[in-house]
Amino acid sequence: GLGKGMLFANTFFLANQNGYGLGNADAAVVIVMRHNSTGFAFSEAMWAKYGTAMGEASGNFDDPKTKTKPTVNVFNASGYGSSLPNNAVTLDSLIGRGVHFAVCQMASRRYAGAIAAAHKLDAEAVYKELTSNLIRNAHMVPAGIVAVNRAQERGYAFANAG
Repeated sequence: GLGKGMLFANTFFLANQNGYGLGNADAAVVIVMRHNSTGFAFSEAMWAKYGTAMGEASGNFDDPKTKTKPTVNVFNASGYGSSLPNNAVTLDSLIGRGVHFAVCQMASRRYAGAIAAAHKLDAEAVYKELTSNLIRNAHMVPAGIVAVNRAQERGYAFANAG
């Protein structure tokens, strides 16, 4: 659901600008990266280093261009157009609008375990490496569902992108 969430977040900004004359700073959006979308919260360096294991941990995700496990964070890369559900909206473009990302710690530990098993590494060391290499405007949270609940307690509306 990450790609759809990114597309919907961009639409939220555009509709508020076009319909109400609001700027990016007038809206607040948090995208929760959890479960199979968690890996896309990690930097290009992590995808270059651990892409195969991260693609597998992301629900056996393949790069639509290469038809193999990604070696880049496809949701932050150009040239994918309509082959991904974000329809060319990138993580960096959303960050430029002020979007923040909550990253599920529980799923990050699952990714670290999968990477550690695939590369015969220590899972805790991989976890520390991953969490030191988040995309900009990303914040670790105890669990994705906890981040959603805390945001709702502070007046954020919830929109599910699937």
